[in-house]
Amino acid sequence: MKSKFYCLFLLYVLSGGGLYAQHVLKGVVLGKADKAPFPGATVIANGDIYKGTVTDTKGEFTLDLANETGEVTVSFIGMETVTVPYQASVFLSVELAEETNSLDEVVVIGYGTAKRSNLTTAVATLENVSRTVDRPISSPQEMLQGQVAGVTVVSNSGDPGSSPSVIIRGRGTFNNEEPLYVVDGMPYYGSRINPNDIESMVVLKDAAAAAIYGAQAASGVIVITTKSGKSGAPRVALDFYQGWQSAYRTPQALNATEYSQAYTQAAIHAGATPNPAHDSNVNPWGQVTRTNWMDEIFRTGAITNANLQISGGSDRARYSTSFGYHKKEGLLLNTDYELFSLRLKGDYEITNKFRVGQNVYLNQSAAYGTNTSSSYSGAIINAIYMNPAAPVYDEDGNFHGTVPFELSQFAGAYGDTYNPVSLLLRPSRKAPRFNVNAITYAEYDVLEDLTFKSSFSLDLWNWSDRTFSPRAPEIGRPSNMNYLDQSSGNSTRWIWDQQLNYNKTFGRHNLGLTAVYTAQFRKEESHSFTVQDFDREDDWFQYPGNANTILNVPGYSAFEDALTSAIGRATYDFDDRYFIMGSIRRDQTSRLAPSTRTDFFPAVSGAWKISSESFFQSNLIDLLKIRASWGQVGNISSVGYYAFNVPMSAGNNVILGEPGERNRHISLNEITNANLKWERSETLNFGLDATLFQNKLQFTAEYYEKYTRGLILRNSPDPHSGVPTGALSNVGTVSNKGLEMSLNYSGNVGELSYQVGGNFSTIKNELVDLDEFTNDFIQHSDNIRTSVYPFRSEPGQPLYSYHLIPNTGIFQNQEQIDSYLNSDGEKIQPNARPGDLIFQDVNGDGRINDSDRIFMGNAMPDFTYGINITMEYKNFDLMVFGQGVSGVELFNGYKHTAYNAGLQGYNLDRRVLDAWTTQNPNATIPVLSTQDPNSNFGTASDWYLESGDYFRIKNISLGYTFSLEQWKTGSQVRLYGSAENLATFTKYSGLDPEVGSGTVIDNGVFPSPRTFTVGFNMNF
Repeated sequence: MKSKFYCLFLLYVLSGGGLYAQHVLKGVVLGKADKAPFPGATVIANGDIYKGTVTDTKGEFTLDLANETGEVTVSFIGMETVTVPYQASVFLSVELAEETNSLDEVVVIGYGTAKRSNLTTAVATLENVSRTVDRPISSPQEMLQGQVAGVTVVSNSGDPGSSPSVIIRGRGTFNNEEPLYVVDGMPYYGSRINPNDIESMVVLKDAAAAAIYGAQAASGVIVITTKSGKSGAPRVALDFYQGWQSAYRTPQALNATEYSQAYTQAAIHAGATPNPAHDSNVNPWGQVTRTNWMDEIFRTGAITNANLQISGGSDRARYSTSFGYHKKEGLLLNTDYELFSLRLKGDYEITNKFRVGQNVYLNQSAAYGTNTSSSYSGAIINAIYMNPAAPVYDEDGNFHGTVPFELSQFAGAYGDTYNPVSLLLRPSRKAPRFNVNAITYAEYDVLEDLTFKSSFSLDLWNWSDRTFSPRAPEIGRPSNMNYLDQSSGNSTRWIWDQQLNYNKTFGRHNLGLTAVYTAQFRKEESHSFTVQDFDREDDWFQYPGNANTILNVPGYSAFEDALTSAIGRATYDFDDRYFIMGSIRRDQTSRLAPSTRTDFFPAVSGAWKISSESFFQSNLIDLLKIRASWGQVGNISSVGYYAFNVPMSAGNNVILGEPGERNRHISLNEITNANLKWERSETLNFGLDATLFQNKLQFTAEYYEKYTRGLILRNSPDPHSGVPTGALSNVGTVSNKGLEMSLNYSGNVGELSYQVGGNFSTIKNELVDLDEFTNDFIQHSDNIRTSVYPFRSEPGQPLYSYHLIPNTGIFQNQEQIDSYLNSDGEKIQPNARPGDLIFQDVNGDGRINDSDRIFMGNAMPDFTYGINITMEYKNFDLMVFGQGVSGVELFNGYKHTAYNAGLQGYNLDRRVLDAWTTQNPNATIPVLSTQDPNSNFGTASDWYLESGDYFRIKNISLGYTFSLEQWKTGSQVRLYGSAENLATFTKYSGLDPEVGSGTVIDNGVFPSPRTFTVGFNMNF
C-alpha cells in the first residue's frame, strides 16, 4: 500500500500537478497519549491520494493544495484514523490515538508479550493510565482500586505514609497476601513507583498466568511497564497539581456540660454517688467547654505533586529521564509523607542483533504517621476521651492535662487520658528511607528466531527510624521519663535472569519456547536500641550518648535468603483458532530443609477462538473466544529465613539473685520442623472473551476456583518441651471461588467521544480443613482492651470470621428480665437491668457464655464493583469513576470506649445522648451506667457488628486542553480540576468503611480524605 502511494505521489509531482496549487498547508501529527511527534503517518487531503504526503521525523508535513479549505485524513497502522477540517492559512495540529480495544493490542505477560486476543489465561489490563495519574495518588495500588475485576484494593487507613493492600481473588493464607510486582520484566522490591512513570499495568490473576514467576507469585502478579523514550527530537512533559484534603466526617464528643450530666446520670443508674468533679457547684471549671478536640487534631492538609520527564533519542538509542516530587500532609497534625524520585531509562541498539538497556530508580522518602488503631493511645479516640473543659495549652504554653494542677483532686473523674494534641506534636520523629533499584539487560539475536536475554536487578535499601519522646508532666497520663528509640538497617537484593526465547512460524502453525534460569539473593542487617533519662530535652541533646540509662541490650538482626528457579514454557497456536500454553517451574529455597526445599509447579492453559472458524459468520461479533487454565504456584512468604534450623535467642531479661540483677541468657524459643513443605496455590479458571460492533464493545467473564493447599500455620507448642513457640506446619486447605465480569463500550456522537466501563466480581472464601493443626479452630488474638476477642477461623467458615453472641435488643423493664428464664426457672441474665442488651441463649443451656457464639460473616467483601465514564468533546475531557463493595461486616470497636461510661471516666461520643432511657425505649445504645454487670460492652456480641457496604464516587476530573503551536510545534497544555472521594454512601457509623479486610477492629481509624486538586499537564 505504501509503495503504491509513493509511486502515485511521485508521478503526480513529476507531471506538474503541483503547478496549479494556490495554497500551502503546514501541520504536525502527534501521539495523543504522549504528545510526541509522530513520524511516518500518512496525510491525505480531501480523500485524494494524489494530494498526500508522509510526516517527517519531527512529525511535520506540508501540502500544496488547490482549495483553501477542506478535510485532511491522517492514518497509521494500529492507530485510529482521524479526519479533520483544515484552513490553509492556519497551522494544523492532529493527534493520533491507539485503536480503542484493538484485537491486536499487545500486553505484557510473564517473560514476554502476547496479543490480547490470543491470551489463554486470566489477564487484565488497567485502562486509561494517562488520566488515572492525574488523580491525587501516590502509589500504583491506588490506581487499581475499582478498576479491575477480581482485584480488591483496601485503603486500610488515610495515613499519608500507608499503602493500600491489594488482594487478588480472595485470601488464601494467613500470611502475606500481597501480589508480586514486576517492573520492566524484573521482580520489584523497591520503593513506591512514581505513578507518572507508569506506561501500562497488567494483572496476572490466575496461577497459569503467574506460574512463570513462581515463589513470590502465589497471590497474583502486577506487571508494570514504565515509560520509554522514542526516536525523535527531545520531548519535555511537565505535570503538576496542588491539592487540599480534609476529613469526610469526624466524630464529635460531648461538651463539658453534657459530659458532667451524662456521668451524673450514669452514676445514679448504677446506684452510686456521682463524682463531685461533675457537680457544677463543686467544680464549676469542669462545666465550661474550652476545646473541641476534634477541631484541634484535624486539619486541611496540602498535597503537592510535580513530575518532569525528558525523553527522546535516535533510531538506535532512546532515553527517558524523569524527576518526581510528592508531598502530602496528613489529616492529623504532624503527619505527612514526602517522596523524591529519579528515574534514568535507556535502550540502545549496538548492532542489528545486539541490544542493551538500563532502568535506574532512586527514591528518597520519609513518612510520619500516627497510631489510630489502639483503644488506649490512638490519637482520634483520645480526642474523644479528653476533657472538653481543658484547654490545649496552659498559661505558660505547656500542654494542659485533663485538669489544672490546682484541681488535681478531680483528676480521677476524667480518666488516664493523653492530651491528643501533645500525642501528635510532642514526639520528635525522623524516618528517612533511601532506595536504589537498578535493572540492566543485554539481548542478542542468536538466530533469526532465537533470542538470548540476560537481565540483572539490584535493589539497595537504607533506613533509619528515630523517635524521641519527651516527658509528659501534665495530669491525665503523665510520664516523668523521656525516651529515645532508634533503629537502622540496610538490605541488598540481587536478581539475575538468563532467558532464551524461540519463536517460529510454520505456515499456519506458531510455536514459542521460553527457558529461564533465575537466581536471587538477599542480605539484611538491622539494629535497634532504647535509652532513657535525658537531663535535657533540647534537639541538640537528643543523642544516645546523653542518656543516663540503657533499658536493654541493643537488638540486632541479620539474615540471608536465596532462591533459584528453572522455568520452561511452550506456547502453540494453529491458524489463529486453537491456542495452548504449558509451563513447569522448579523452585529451590534456602528457607526449608534440604529434603523439602525443592519443588515443582506446573501450569497449562488453552483457548478456542470460535470467531476464527470458517463456520462462524457474524457482522456483529469481532471476537469470540473461550479458554480454560489450571496451574500451581508455591508460596513461602510466611516461612522464617531459618525455619528448618531455628537459631537460639539471646537477651538480658532473666533476673536472678538478691537484690535482683539482669542476667545474660541464651534460649531456644521455637520448635523446628524439618518436614515443612511449600504452601501451594492452585487455580482452575474458565473464561469467555468477546468483542462486538467493530471492537466498540468488549466483554470478559471468568469463573475460578482457587485453593491454597498445605496452608502454613504455627502449631501450638508441646507443653512438655519447655519451648514457648510451636513449629510452623502444613495444616490445612483454603478455597476461594468466584465470578468476574467486565464490560467496556466506546463510541462517539458527532464531536463527542465517550467510553463507559464497568466491572464486578464475587467471591466465596472458606477454610476447608485444618487436618494437621493442633486445634479444631484458630482463635485469633486481636482484641479490644484484652476483653473482647471477636475473630475465629474454623473449617467450613471464611478466614477471620466474626464469632459472636447474637443480641436481640434491649431489656425495656424488669418484668422482661424476670421472664427471660431457663428450663430450671432461673434468670438467663441475672445481672441485667432495664436498658441492658439481651443476649441470645443460642445453645439453650440457660446461660450466656462463649458456647452461644455463632459465625457472622467477615470483613472481606462478597461483591466488589467499579464504574468508569470518560468523555471528550472538542478540547474538553471529563472522567467519572465510582467503586463500591457489598457483603462486608465491620467490627466497630470504637463503641467499646466511646459509648461506655463504665470505664475510667473518659468523655463519650455525642451519640450516647441517644442511649436508652425509659423516655427513649427505641434506642440501640445501652443505658449509660458507671457499672456494667451485664457486660454489655465486655461481651463479644454482634452489637459491635455493622454493615461496611459502601459506594464511593472515587473521582471526578474535568480538563481543557490548549494548543501552544505558536510557541513550539506539537506543544500543548491541559488544565484540569479533580475531586477525590467526593461522596460516600454507606450505613456504617464509623469514620470510614475502608478499614481493612482481615482481623480489623475499628477504634477510630485514620479516615480516607476528601481531596480537591487543580493541575496541568504540559508537553513540548
